[in-house]
Amino acid sequence: MKIGTHHGKFHADEVFAVAILRQLYPDAEVVRSRSPQALATCDIVVDVNGSPYDHHTVEKVYRANGLPFASAGLIWRDFGAALISHFGVEDEGNRNIVHAHIDEKLIQAIDAIDNGIDLDRDTRIKGISELVGSFNPPWNAADDENEAFERAVRFATVILDNYIRHEISRIDAVEIVKTAFQARTEPSLMVLPRFCPWTETLMELDTQASVLYVVFPDKTGQYRLQVVPKSPRSFEARKPLPASWAGKEGAELAEACGTIDATFCHPARFIAGAHSLEGILQMARQAIASPSDVELSKTGQKLQ
Repeated sequence: MKIGTHHGKFHADEVFAVAILRQLYPDAEVVRSRSPQALATCDIVVDVNGSPYDHHTVEKVYRANGLPFASAGLIWRDFGAALISHFGVEDEGNRNIVHAHIDEKLIQAIDAIDNGIDLDRDTRIKGISELVGSFNPPWNAADDENEAFERAVRFATVILDNYIRHEISRIDAVEIVKTAFQARTEPSLMVLPRFCPWTETLMELDTQASVLYVVFPDKTGQYRLQVVPKSPRSFEARKPLPASWAGKEGAELAEACGTIDATFCHPARFIAGAHSLEGILQMARQAIASPSDVELSKTGQKLQ
């Protein structure tokens, strides 16, 4: 297998395209050239030479949401499902879910930037393109360009693997979250038997936005109380933890919340902890019963 792409300065879209293909064809040789003769020897050519995976054409290929594909997206479209299968996802429906989510959360931002579109969303993902670009040798360095490209591909492979594994883990947790959601005795509180990815699944289940807090054990055997955000990628909570808890720890927090084994509350009031399940449930019930920020502001009370 030979994979062809252009030489010169590289970008995140062809780096990720090669990273995807390299995982399917680990012994593949990469030919970096703009010579039609050299690229003609390749089995797959990305981002150059008018190939099916070259988006530098007048007639671009667009997603259903109107975002044009770049080479990363085109390769992910055609080879992504096969790569996900390598991670042990046998169910076609689950493969399709992971495939769509990786495109939405990672690949689309890479494609947008390479097509000159500034997405007004998640700068962390947009920053990946800059990080990949930083692997290009500086103008005044004698670094080998092809070696730099290989380093960028290895970096992109780690990112891609992490995203796929996390998406698969989210699917594996769906039934746990569904069971906990259905087992609620208090509409505002969901208690998980173990920590797992819950945010997106809860948003899909909780169409009435009734769950305010989620309780779960952490890896140390203690327990956490976390707020439910207004949307999967938002830091704004449906209801923050009580303002009187903010930034307090140990005895100071225990006095503020009335729970003897309370351990901490983050200053931003999105997560708190206690040693025991009984303690964290007590804190959860108090948070549910406490006035909201809006209610406090109407009475003229300070939030902090």
